[in-house]
Amino acid sequence: MAARVAAAIDEGKGPADADFAGFEDVRSAVVDEVESRRTYLGQMDLDIRSDKVWEFYGDTLSTLAGYGAEIVRLDAFAYAPKEPGAKNFLNDPGTWDLLARVKELADDRGLKLLPEIHARYEEKIHELLASKGFMTYDFFLPGLVIDALARRDGSVLAGWIRELVAKQIRTVNMLGCHDGIPLLDLKGLLDDEHIEAIIETVKGRGGYVKDLHGAKNIYYQVNATYYSALGSSDAAMLLARAIQLFTPGKPQVWYLDLFAGRNDHEAVERAGAGGHKEINRTNLSREAVRAGLDQPVVRRQLELLRFRNAFGAFGFDAACVVDETPADQLRITWCKGDHEAVLEANLGTYEFTITADGQPV
Repeated sequence: MAARVAAAIDEGKGPADADFAGFEDVRSAVVDEVESRRTYLGQMDLDIRSDKVWEFYGDTLSTLAGYGAEIVRLDAFAYAPKEPGAKNFLNDPGTWDLLARVKELADDRGLKLLPEIHARYEEKIHELLASKGFMTYDFFLPGLVIDALARRDGSVLAGWIRELVAKQIRTVNMLGCHDGIPLLDLKGLLDDEHIEAIIETVKGRGGYVKDLHGAKNIYYQVNATYYSALGSSDAAMLLARAIQLFTPGKPQVWYLDLFAGRNDHEAVERAGAGGHKEINRTNLSREAVRAGLDQPVVRRQLELLRFRNAFGAFGFDAACVVDETPADQLRITWCKGDHEAVLEANLGTYEFTITADGQPV
């Protein structure tokens, strides 16, 4: 049996594809044993010129659709099309040809694509993606909210929300995530001194900085839980969540944000070199989740999420208006049909109110 499995692997097949004639009763045990010893090379490139790769892409999307997925993230898609002598990122037209071909596969399976890309605001890649009919990540919001609360000035944040509305850019937005708080994306939207201030604020609260390709002063992201980045303030966390839910886009919620998770420095130490992202990837036990659900900051976030999910004033087909207010104030109104939702926030005190059809939420 060992010889048969080895022969199958030599032919490029999997252990389960071996000839089990006469050994049918141990098939599962043998496959499990061999698979348990499998090692992987990590994230690797696929040759997008290969028909076999495109068959794999189609099979993968079919599997995800079968699981009930509606949106599929394309991680780092802009690195896929490479040509000798060309740049390593966002080649034109190779990147867009690839994206169009994957979109055909996704459309056939009833899936929407969410291409993931980090690029400076001034490059307008997010606008280009939107113009091609794709949703895009709002990697600007996390830093803008920290900046607005730290400086008690929401002018840039309000301008960004107005821009999303005016240009009809459909996003998935977030506060924290599995990676870090983006910085590269903010170039051209925030002044360099304000980006530096965000870095110093988060570092001062126990976060780490990741440079771009090891280059100093070309910052890519800061690694911290969003709760820690906000100074472990329940009031700041709740206001940040409220702002996210009133910013155009489909809200994405990182579980540690929801549970007001703090920076996990022990996990970073255990991970060793390159383990900075573990600061915001703490595994929560069932007991920790149960205890977290008793915290007011968690319960209130859940209330806000239920409201955002169920109330009829929101959506890509709804109207959103950001009023002209003093810099330390923010007022956002959503309307759709007979429904109206209003957020009024004080960026200095972190106090805010939400009303739905005139009633407090």
